[in-house]
Amino acid sequence: MAFDTSEPLTADTFGDELLPGTSLFHGQYRISRFINSGGFGITYLAKDSLDREVVIKECFSSTFCRRTETRVRARSQGTREHMSKIVKSFLNEARSLASLRHPNIVGVHQVFEDNDTAYMALDYIRGSDLLEIIEARKADLSPDQIVGIATRLLSAIGYIHDNGLLHCDISPDNIFINQDGEPILIDFGAARRSATGESQKYSGLSVVKDGYSPHELYTPGGNSGPWSDIYSLAASLYHAIVGVAPENCQRRLADLAEKRPDPLKPLTGSVAGYPRGFLESIDKAMAVIPTARFKSAEDWLRALPQPGPQNERKVVLLRRVAPQTAAAPVPMVRPRRPVSRAAAPDLSALRRIGGFAGGWLVDSETGSVMASETARNDGDHDATMTTAIAMAKANLKALCTGHREERIDDILISLGQRMHLIRPLDGSPRLCLCIALDSEDANPLLARMQLRRIAQSLRP
Repeated sequence: MAFDTSEPLTADTFGDELLPGTSLFHGQYRISRFINSGGFGITYLAKDSLDREVVIKECFSSTFCRRTETRVRARSQGTREHMSKIVKSFLNEARSLASLRHPNIVGVHQVFEDNDTAYMALDYIRGSDLLEIIEARKADLSPDQIVGIATRLLSAIGYIHDNGLLHCDISPDNIFINQDGEPILIDFGAARRSATGESQKYSGLSVVKDGYSPHELYTPGGNSGPWSDIYSLAASLYHAIVGVAPENCQRRLADLAEKRPDPLKPLTGSVAGYPRGFLESIDKAMAVIPTARFKSAEDWLRALPQPGPQNERKVVLLRRVAPQTAAAPVPMVRPRRPVSRAAAPDLSALRRIGGFAGGWLVDSETGSVMASETARNDGDHDATMTTAIAMAKANLKALCTGHREERIDDILISLGQRMHLIRPLDGSPRLCLCIALDSEDANPLLARMQLRRIAQSLRP
């Protein structure tokens, strides 16, 4: 988990959180900064004894707990028993999560007790959560990408259920998109034991989120099961598709009971661009009555349309492609002066891409620069431009020769501290947009989506 925009915690802002520099578990972990807090936990960025970055989640409910220096205490005698139950539940579910191994589920390094409470050490994932991507409009997720996210997360929750757990808190803020574009399911603080379909008893950790939680999670002991996580995943995908969270399930249930129309507008027939059957499957997964939903993640996966070869889009990812050292240096190609102000395409939108260091519209055959956009603080623009143009010419020529039968959307090249992203323009493959990105600040998935949108606006 990662929220790279978090401000460092200082003594002036100290509340329930542990201060930076605090040591945990006999010095094995050291807190770097506060990330966020929720109903039953506080999350920190930390470093382990090998100086690797990890996320530490602390079991801490401000309703029942208070902190004395670093130690966690019950707020009163009356909350002592409940606090003990929360810590015990946190440890049980954390140990269960630690046994899971799936590429789309956050990994747990260690579970331990300290300061009279419990902790988890988790993978530190660089990227953005789905809610941030939607609400901050960091990128427009294409239908292909949303279908891919749905398929991978269904695989993940099916694996969770097969291991006897329910997540019970799937929502866009608990779906992380890492820098490789993979969705990662995080935050199992509300997870419950057993996915057998039997009524689940209150475990001490219960979370409901309006718009994403099905009605059976609002009542302790409700008939929760795999269908509950299925509803929450469908609601999260609904938000990603239409841009707004779906209606509260409690309101939907009340309208259904009073024989009023469902206030939730179905996706089927109202959104274009998705493969046949995909939107219908989300509508079914979001049925108010649990028996009308898919019974399992496997059932939903079987209902998803299978893409054909013609519909698959090729994305080529090259980790390192550099000119040979023996090759003659590529001469500096200066941008041509446009004939008129209107003749030069506007590339200013490139500045909104995270980690942007420079961008160019290039004729890949001649190396001529049709338009350019520079970062305000890039003092090495000419060298960056020369490298980008050389890579665009070399890679597009090689790939177009070797992959004529495949569609190539973009090429990503990592070279030292810089990443170079190259995208041919639809309808004019010899023209391409090239951007240079700072490797530390860039999110390749978001950069690809943003560059795609900008390239479409330049379509000849």
